[in-house]
Amino acid sequence: MVAAIGTTFVLLIFLSAISEVLRLQIIAHKTRDAVQAAVTETCESNYAGIYDGVREGYSGGYKLEGNEWIQNISAGDVYGRIDDQLGTQQQGDSCIKLSEGKEVYKLSGLTAQMTNAPFAPNDPDNENKLTCTAGIDLEVPLYLGWQGIPPMHVRIPIKSGYTPKF
Repeated sequence: MVAAIGTTFVLLIFLSAISEVLRLQIIAHKTRDAVQAAVTETCESNYAGIYDGVREGYSGGYKLEGNEWIQNISAGDVYGRIDDQLGTQQQGDSCIKLSEGKEVYKLSGLTAQMTNAPFAPNDPDNENKLTCTAGIDLEVPLYLGWQGIPPMHVRIPIKSGYTPKF
């Protein structure tokens, strides 16, 4: 009888650990997809400012101002797009997902850098395209029942870009 109770207890702990790992993977995957979608939307929002040099095989965000071409790209509001995608609440420099008053996860440390394509490159096939490289920190508290376990903390790298189709 004692062995059966002990075996059941060990199996319950094992199943709890497996369900916690699955929960962490699901949150990380969903968060990565939402952040990538937000970054891709940011790149797409620069589409209107892309110089029509696409015909020549390159594209970049430029506009003619006076006699000079200047860059016309913006990193936009990626946090706002993440809030829309995930239903998070922005608190300072981070986004927090709450469920029944408890923190499910926190996103912070967003870095987004837009890289513009060069204007009139010599070799369009080997030049950079309009891209956005971003990274965000994901922190997920663990719910295994022990209070001393630190939360999962991972940096999620994202890269998205615009490539002309025609």
